[in-house]
Amino acid sequence: MCTAYKVGPKGHASENSGFGNTLASILGESAPRIVRPTHKAPVVMPGGSIREMTWGFRRKVPAVKSKTRWQTIVNSREDKLGGRTWSEAFQERRCVVPAFSFFEWVKDSTGMVPLEFEDSSQRMLWIAGIWENDEDRGEVFSMITTDPNTIVSPVHDRMPAVLSPHQIRPFLDLELHEFGPTTVPLAFTEAENFLTPKKSKPASPQGELF
Repeated sequence: MCTAYKVGPKGHASENSGFGNTLASILGESAPRIVRPTHKAPVVMPGGSIREMTWGFRRKVPAVKSKTRWQTIVNSREDKLGGRTWSEAFQERRCVVPAFSFFEWVKDSTGMVPLEFEDSSQRMLWIAGIWENDEDRGEVFSMITTDPNTIVSPVHDRMPAVLSPHQIRPFLDLELHEFGPTTVPLAFTEAENFLTPKKSKPASPQGELF
């Protein structure tokens, strides 16, 4: 499932959701950045405003010796939106997560490799999301995941619910309740492994030139 995506100004000019100008004014000219669980990122609210929220709902899980243990849940499965964890937010608190791309991982002979999925025409991706207020962390959001399309299915059995432009308003207006594989054309490339620290170049012996 998606645990990393990229957000940034790239792709604003070609997006057609109606939120591009507002989003661009917030992101400015900053370089695209990778968002990971517990990071803050912008989300679009039903009225069109943009808010910064923390990625991931937080839930208590069983723990020993009465100590409270918390789990961060960043994705909400479409087939479980009727369950206790997600139903209230899905029925009452929806948002859209803007992303330039999202990442899934595959394994090769060198280890785990991230694949970066984006709109094949480099438009912004708009991912269905839900949100709630956390007593300690403020407003938090979760991505909705659904069945993969033919591009993602060889890599993973789930993918973010990427909305087509005509789905955005019905979703925010609580009229869209099913997603399925996205019709937005996607393409992917192999990305640098941003989870592995880069090795620093060893120092050269004194007097040796680079």
